[in-house]
Amino acid sequence: MKITIRNRVKIDQQEELIKETYNAQIKQSAQHTLIMYKNGENEKVLLKINDAEVTMTRYSRQAVKMRFNPEIPSHTTYEGVGKLSIFTHQLDLNPSKGQLKIKYQLSQGEMSIGEYHLRIDWSEVPDVKEEES
Repeated sequence: MKITIRNRVKIDQQEELIKETYNAQIKQSAQHTLIMYKNGENEKVLLKINDAEVTMTRYSRQAVKMRFNPEIPSHTTYEGVGKLSIFTHQLDLNPSKGQLKIKYQLSQGEMSIGEYHLRIDWSEVPDVKEEES
């Protein structure tokens, strides 16, 4: 399984585009799609997707859990930054097609930190087998 993460980050007037691809594992239950992978910092990341929200947990020295739900603002704590509020503006979930899109804002108190447009795609990668001559 491959997972591709595209993130467009806008802070003040500066915009950054990030694209990362990783090997991943997927598990399907009756209520959730679970995707596990290791990011570029070799931290384990777990995506938990259901019909209403996405939870992303990054297991680093201090685990960071972000909950994306357009109905309910949530909070997370980043080491060295403190408590942040997450406001999910748009959540498009399509696990059967291996895709999700999230538009959200991070704020610290009354101050907006940035706007984020996150797109995650995942798909099976066929095994490449050498043909014998």
